[in-house]
Amino acid sequence: MKKFLLIPIVFTFILLGACSSEDDTKPAKDTNTSSKTIEENDIAKLYTTPKEFKGYNYNFVGQVFTTPEKDNKGVYLQVYADSKNYEYNTLVSYEDPNFKVADGDYVKVSGVIEDEFEGENMLGGVVTAPVMRATSLEVLSYEEAVAPAISSLNTGDTIDQNGFVVQVEKIEFAEPHTRLFVTVTNNTNDNISFYSHSIKLISNGTQYEEETDYDADFPDLQSDILPGITTSGVITFPSMDSSITELQVHAEGYSDNYDVDIKPFVFTITK
Repeated sequence: MKKFLLIPIVFTFILLGACSSEDDTKPAKDTNTSSKTIEENDIAKLYTTPKEFKGYNYNFVGQVFTTPEKDNKGVYLQVYADSKNYEYNTLVSYEDPNFKVADGDYVKVSGVIEDEFEGENMLGGVVTAPVMRATSLEVLSYEEAVAPAISSLNTGDTIDQNGFVVQVEKIEFAEPHTRLFVTVTNNTNDNISFYSHSIKLISNGTQYEEETDYDADFPDLQSDILPGITTSGVITFPSMDSSITELQVHAEGYSDNYDVDIKPFVFTITK
């Protein structure tokens, strides 16, 4: 679930990447800019002593956690470089006022550390954050940023029981979850029900049940389906071994017409 902002920082400190006030027509050039890049083992230190990394290149994927600010020069963001733990607050400027980005978006950022910003949190404590001028900024989906597919089983298999149609499109193995893509179509004359919590994934004698990833914001599969309606959704399960080459999907559905016998929908999916 989204965590509320605890350290509000005003963006007036930044005039397109902490540019010099002596020249507000052109971005100030940092003659100390180096070709050095911040490595993984430098990241914790960057957020305690940002000034030591002035001029360093920095590349990361994170999440915007306040409403972006804009002027006629660019867009200004606060980004958690560690979105999983809501840490590593980074202040980012990007010289494109038309760039579309919103609070909660995941972004891929590349650029240069330009300065250090110091302010106070809500409790009056002093906090620091690196100021970064982005040379490249890209909005990513949740899957791209947090849970890229490691491997997948593509199927498209369909089972049709008297017009109650269930299709398993694919299964994606990722961290921190496994994704099942399902489409259900009601070609009957009666209401039908199909509940995601009834779906089980079975592999090597182990049964996996739905485990909702609230951060993912995947489309929900509707459970009560009227005649003529098609619904699609993504259902998440615990992370599984990405080397799996075969598994079974077991799901149950029901019809309001009790004269129609709907058996479990069982799919065996292999690479």
